[in-house]
Amino acid sequence: MRKPYLYLPLLLASSLVLVTACSPEPANTTPQPGAGSMQLSSNSRDSLDWAGSYQGILPCASCEGIKTTLTLSADGQFQLQSIYLGEEPDNEFNETGRFSWDTSGGKIRLESESQENRWFRVEENAVRQLDQQGELITGDLAEHYRLAKVATEVAAVTAGEAVQPDLLDRDWQLTELQGQAVAADSGAFIHFAADGKVWGRSGCNRFSGSWQGSAYRIQLGQLAGTMMACAEDKMALEQAFLAQLALADNYTLANGELSLNKARMAPLARFSVTAAAD
Repeated sequence: MRKPYLYLPLLLASSLVLVTACSPEPANTTPQPGAGSMQLSSNSRDSLDWAGSYQGILPCASCEGIKTTLTLSADGQFQLQSIYLGEEPDNEFNETGRFSWDTSGGKIRLESESQENRWFRVEENAVRQLDQQGELITGDLAEHYRLAKVATEVAAVTAGEAVQPDLLDRDWQLTELQGQAVAADSGAFIHFAADGKVWGRSGCNRFSGSWQGSAYRIQLGQLAGTMMACAEDKMALEQAFLAQLALADNYTLANGELSLNKARMAPLARFSVTAAAD
């Protein structure tokens, strides 16, 4: 009569074994290194030193380019200056406001009274303008939508349209004209004085006149020159050089080299710093 009770512990033990074998393993709640933290810390907002000023010349459908200075503050404020080159006067526009980050932490949207969707992708030492949907702009001009980060003092000077100091009071020797190298002994050079005077040698004759400029813009007035006759090759260089000077409307300075340009086309002429010419 007691036999049924003898099997009860065995039955219970068997049931426990079956339940244990069929139960799912408990979820591992320990964070895995690199799973979520890597994604969070790799975005531009958290990993880059993005606060500061950015400058460049953006493409423009109806002008020669838009000289742009964008300053981003760590507190979420922005300042934007846009100068439409070749559309003087009243070609300068300034805006201030706040900017917000997208969920990825890689793009910002400027929020201002204009209510336009202006997106920028934040990169290392640069920001890149995006289209109104926040997507990359493609095509031949894609690389021209990039603004490079500059020192705060540089941004302050160029935003105020002051002439770049390195342009002034030095002789710039002509090294390239319309994409063609110019011999080092050509004697051609140009000198921009701080008082608005310009002079130099065009290869055969000397010239002088006036000029005016700003942070990027430049314009030479009527040049007067001597009338000496020289070898045919020097006369050809002189005519071509003076013609390109008359066309120049902007300049760039980088690594001790000067380029005189027309709009956003290839440089008209390139120069390097040299000792005073004879």
